[in-house]
Amino acid sequence: MFSAVVELKPPYSFERLLRRLETHPDDQLRVEPESRILKRAFRIDNRPHVVTLRFAGDLEQPRIEVETDASLSAAGQAELLATIRHMFSADVDLAPLYACMTEDKWLRPLTQHFRGLRFLLDPDLFQSMVRTIIGQQLNLAFAATLARRLLQLCGDQVVDRDGHSYLVFPTAEAIARLQVEQLRELQYSQRKAEYIIDFARAVVDGKVELDRLEQMADEEIINHLTALRGVGRWTVECLLMFGMGRPDLLPAADIGLRNGIQLVYRLEDKPDEKEIRRIGESWRPWRSYVSLYVWEAVGAVKRKESIMIQ
Repeated sequence: MFSAVVELKPPYSFERLLRRLETHPDDQLRVEPESRILKRAFRIDNRPHVVTLRFAGDLEQPRIEVETDASLSAAGQAELLATIRHMFSADVDLAPLYACMTEDKWLRPLTQHFRGLRFLLDPDLFQSMVRTIIGQQLNLAFAATLARRLLQLCGDQVVDRDGHSYLVFPTAEAIARLQVEQLRELQYSQRKAEYIIDFARAVVDGKVELDRLEQMADEEIINHLTALRGVGRWTVECLLMFGMGRPDLLPAADIGLRNGIQLVYRLEDKPDEKEIRRIGESWRPWRSYVSLYVWEAVGAVKRKESIMIQ
């Protein structure tokens, strides 16, 4: 058994994270909102283990209490804690973001309504890229369905002490062994199936070294990965935001961001990419995070929350 406490830089809103998960469900997570608990299976020491994450403290003194029945090596313990810090953006200082947003009268209300909101990042870059390729040109619900089918096809499964089953994202080796026809049977398009398998094989063959990306600048990563078949700029921007937590990306082609900017800025028409880039200039160097807050405004409206827009 292993337990530890991960301190989070305040403010951190677990409640806001739960609300975001309502419109962005993750089949790998089991949520117990009344107990402020998330349960998830992580691949540690090359084996899947269920980990309980209990959110303690409050908005200004947040922490995560980590517990697993697994017997982990010292390296596995360090890997798990580093993954959790990464996933929950534990070390991000929101103060300069809020200072930037309060300079804009349209964004200012979001800093109060969504105070403590952070990215919940993918635990590793391979999973992040595959999920992003799956999501290309699809709505969230169908993309989630396809991702779940992939996990059921070649991912692992682990059961906790209460008998609950958890899916674990497939390894690159498991996806690399697939044939396109196997994904076509799951309603993947021909191209999407090819792109996912090609990417997994590139990782396995060493043509793509994901560990090297952390040392590279954003544009360098974009140029490096868009050389792969089926990987465009939008795909890599999503990897940078949701896989790496890079703070200054602006996915100007994203339809959700277009909707959000129209809502927040009270625009008559949906802005095009050029207009989004113009508006987004004042968001530097926090364009990823401002985008998150703008997206969340759309999600809040969908959930019928009463939000304050200027």
